[in-house]
Amino acid sequence: MRTLFATLAAFLLLAPAAAQARTYGATTLTLDPGAVAALTSLGVTPAPIAPATATSSGELSFPITNKPFAALLSGTIRHSGGISLTAGGVTVKLENFYIDPLRRQLTALVGGARVPILALDFSRTRIGFGSTLKVGPVGGALTAVAAGALDGAFGLPAGTVPPGLKLGDATVRYRLF
Repeated sequence: MRTLFATLAAFLLLAPAAAQARTYGATTLTLDPGAVAALTSLGVTPAPIAPATATSSGELSFPITNKPFAALLSGTIRHSGGISLTAGGVTVKLENFYIDPLRRQLTALVGGARVPILALDFSRTRIGFGSTLKVGPVGGALTAVAAGALDGAFGLPAGTVPPGLKLGDATVRYRLF
């Protein structure tokens, strides 16, 4: 009996870690050429943080970590990986994105705090069903909080990184089956 309880306890302790490794699709981000030019002119280089990847077409792909039903219950679509922004010897890491459709924002962990990074625009968004739920494109523009934080992190004068700068368009692809 004690062995059964020990096995069950070990399973319950290990189950969350195993569940975090599973993915349920991905969100891809097509970077806006204007945003890339603006960041490049400031000497900022974006790069994916694993397990996010850059696709052969130049998009960034972020694994979705919560099931569709869990996303409905929590109101957020959660991702692993992220984006690093590097200029000189400074790197800012934006990780573990949450898309919150009701608040129309994308948040990220930055230095251990969850911060609103993008204001989301659903005006051109379409929804498609099949073996995946496809939602997109969803426009994403830098929030004032994110723009100010980047100015501060890279030692730039306030307002150098403009709030409202369109970072790109995202498409969510949830595996349903």
